[in-house]
Amino acid sequence: MKSKIAFLIFIINLCIIKPSYCDSSICSPEPCLEERFPNFEFEVQDAYRYASFGVGPIIVIPNVGIGYRSRYSQLGWDTGLSFSTIGYAHQISGHLVGHYYLSPLQKNSAYLGLGLMGSCIFTNDKKGLGTLSPDFVFGKQLERSGDRRHFIEMHVAIPSMLVGKHPHSMCLPLMYIKYGISF
Repeated sequence: MKSKIAFLIFIINLCIIKPSYCDSSICSPEPCLEERFPNFEFEVQDAYRYASFGVGPIIVIPNVGIGYRSRYSQLGWDTGLSFSTIGYAHQISGHLVGHYYLSPLQKNSAYLGLGLMGSCIFTNDKKGLGTLSPDFVFGKQLERSGDRRHFIEMHVAIPSMLVGKHPHSMCLPLMYIKYGISF
């Protein structure tokens, strides 16, 4: 009986205690802890000012802007001002957007965003219209080139509040496609 109990204790110890000569990639009973818990020393932290160039609020209208964005791992935010014109009508818009990065450990991650955009549309004969819109964003951080950071993104804003009714105003979705570069 003593030999059976000793044998059972020996087998239990053999199963529980990991031998010192065992290669962890071959006989590890659990996945490595590094895979389950990322090393927080290598998380992406970034903040910079940028200039953006693109098209919008309607795809054929040129758009320029400036802004500031910050990122810590999987979450970030972006704020900016932009200007669009077609000669007779002009738009100035500002946005504040929160970003969710899909690959938090990559510097060139895709991201989704949700925020608020305010716009002021005016013409050369002093007629104006203001809008307040939810702002949906899909974008991608691009590879760094030296100290420069680049991104490309698409904003879709659906005006939900109009200030200063214009006789020909309509609530149409506004779409911006922008390329940004840090400065």
